[in-house]
Amino acid sequence: MKKPDFLKKKKKREKQSDRKYMSYEDVPLTTFKDNDPAPANLTKKFFKVLAIMFVGVITVLALVNIDKLTPDNISHWIQYELLGKSEGGGYPARFVGTSINTENFAVMDRSPVYCSNTSIVVLNSNAGEYQNNQHSFANPIMKTYNDYSLIYNADATGYRIIDRNSILYSGTAEHKLFDADIAGNGTYALLTYGSDYLSELTVNGKDNKKIYGYSFAEYYVSNVSVSPDGTRAALSGISAKDGALISVIYILDFSQKAYFQKYEFEDTYIYDICYLENNKVIAIGDNAVIHVDIDKKKFKELSYNSRVLTTYSIKKDYGVVLSLSENPDGRECDIVAINSDGKKDSEVATGQRILSLDYYNEKICVLMLNDFSIYNFKGSQLYHQEVSSDARKICFCDANTLYILGTSNIYKYQADYS
Repeated sequence: MKKPDFLKKKKKREKQSDRKYMSYEDVPLTTFKDNDPAPANLTKKFFKVLAIMFVGVITVLALVNIDKLTPDNISHWIQYELLGKSEGGGYPARFVGTSINTENFAVMDRSPVYCSNTSIVVLNSNAGEYQNNQHSFANPIMKTYNDYSLIYNADATGYRIIDRNSILYSGTAEHKLFDADIAGNGTYALLTYGSDYLSELTVNGKDNKKIYGYSFAEYYVSNVSVSPDGTRAALSGISAKDGALISVIYILDFSQKAYFQKYEFEDTYIYDICYLENNKVIAIGDNAVIHVDIDKKKFKELSYNSRVLTTYSIKKDYGVVLSLSENPDGRECDIVAINSDGKKDSEVATGQRILSLDYYNEKICVLMLNDFSIYNFKGSQLYHQEVSSDARKICFCDANTLYILGTSNIYKYQADYS
């Protein structure tokens, strides 16, 4: 007798219990074994192809960045890019066992950068490290403009140039360094003691090859500022004449052998000088700001009116903001802003001791003993914030973001003007 179809199907299903394929209902996962593994030679080929692809990528990256392949930069790439050490844990960022002078703290390419007595460090917006490279400079001084920082060893010969991500160049000057500066196009100037002259200037291009040199026989020239486009420089120095102090400002054009312009001042000591973006120069003296109009070949002095200079901040795109005190001990300071045309934009009385100040888009941030304020040119206080008592220097990053250097921390603040 012929069996019904449904019995045939039942018997077929019973035989399927011996099948070689895993059933998640009948067979535990731990007991399942693949009876048809991939061939061993296929696995080896896969890893060989993967290794070849990795070597190829590394080779392409090396060829593209061959000019930056120094031991310091290779170490930086391994630590901060490959191993991901640049994420950061937020501000404040603490530094221990090291010290930072206020002149060696700035913002470069919208990132905080500092040079301590042991290391050069660039931080990101979350306090992670773009780079952290040790140095052996006994007296490091840092000059920063836009995307570059130049760090030199004062009264010695070593210097380094960095951008946000890496060391671009490590060099040695022929003589001990007085000062140095770098332009927006990577051209930089080294001002040194001279072998046969009082001072010597050496200017190198972005490729670190010498493009200009000048020697000074009449004055001890100790300050240099390169024009933003890297074609000229302004320098200041001192000498004595008939027992009186004489200061000088030189304007040098790198296409000319002789000096381009020269200005002398009696009974004035020049602390600092800056070549501005509008082809004018500002110098900070002990009793006045000196403004030089290079195109018109004339200068003017803006007196402090017997007040004492306590601190200042020069900006190549603006001019200078000053803190002037009526008292020799630095109390009761006024803020004075002088623009790149040599005109006073603002004067604000604070009645307090000012530790540091900075400028950004017609806003002035002022650091005092336990707080900071942001003012506009009309003298209105736009923002106020209490800070740690160890705060020493303040820097704008943008209109709302500020960084403050403390004794052992770097702080970040967001200003809300609403």
